[in-house]
Amino acid sequence: MALLYSSLAQVCRAFAQQLSAAVNGPSTSTVRVLIGTPADAAPGDADHHHSLNLFFFRFETSGFDGAVLPGEPWLLRLHCLVTPFCVGESPVTSGENDLRLLGEVLRHVHEAPLAEITLDTGDAVLLQTIFLNLGLDQINQLWSTQGDAVYRPSLLLEISLAPILPRNAAVAAPLVAGLGLDVRATRLRTGEGLEGIVARTPELAALEPDTALEDWAPELAIVDQHDATPLRSASFALGSARLASFAPRAWLAGLPGTNVVLRWSTWERSSGWREAAAPQDADIAFARIDPAAVPATNLLPALALPFDDRPGQLMLVAERSYTRAADGAAITVRSAPVLVNLYQGGP
Repeated sequence: MALLYSSLAQVCRAFAQQLSAAVNGPSTSTVRVLIGTPADAAPGDADHHHSLNLFFFRFETSGFDGAVLPGEPWLLRLHCLVTPFCVGESPVTSGENDLRLLGEVLRHVHEAPLAEITLDTGDAVLLQTIFLNLGLDQINQLWSTQGDAVYRPSLLLEISLAPILPRNAAVAAPLVAGLGLDVRATRLRTGEGLEGIVARTPELAALEPDTALEDWAPELAIVDQHDATPLRSASFALGSARLASFAPRAWLAGLPGTNVVLRWSTWERSSGWREAAAPQDADIAFARIDPAAVPATNLLPALALPFDDRPGQLMLVAERSYTRAADGAAITVRSAPVLVNLYQGGP
């Protein structure tokens, strides 16, 4: 029964194919590239073919796998002993052909240390080939295990990083934002932002409070009047066109006809959190917030940001007050907050 063609075997076979293409490229000679032990690859008396054997004998972790989960790719460093088994071709001896073949391998490793391969799963893997020193003790240890095979000049290469792909891959959560490092030739700032770094707000799921409960809390989102996108968080650069055109409206969900109070709180570096003045009354008109069915914005209460001329954070909540039936106490419940971040930045 054939064994499963693992990602490890695919990486080793792809490396062997790259070496085969490198040593057989423009020449008329044919070199067989084998994967196995030197003892198995050693030619017999009737063998008249040049061979290059790849012996993957040592596997190490990458050193950065302390937090790798079972459903995530596991990266390994592969140590490979590359040994030529050439035959003599008068007037060239087999030993000289060994050196010719080793020279071609070294040339390829030096000219193309990085190579991208595609696995059967469609995943692209970037491999780096690193030349390692092969000490006398290590030579003796390796070849003493190969029975009657005669020592041949060999190279020691490291292939990094080979992935061990899980059968059931973990599904990662989507990224909300990214961080980048910008390096320039001078210490002068040009004011240009990082390329390729795009901040994204989390997707808003449908929200519907259970109004059968006495202590139900309203749901709240904000909708930009211009693009009608419901949000529970947003970030704007001061002075940007997006901030200038931002016209938020409150989308409330709960028991239609219920009165709530919209209340802003603000945070600034110098003062911390403070409650903004003049809370705003509003009536709930919808039982559910569904991002796939945004109502006309003229049906939603308009909002005004407490400030938009300096850095800070703004938090909006919807408060509902009711009298608890058990003891007649006045109770106030709040929605989840909506956050608006104002920062000093680019356009």
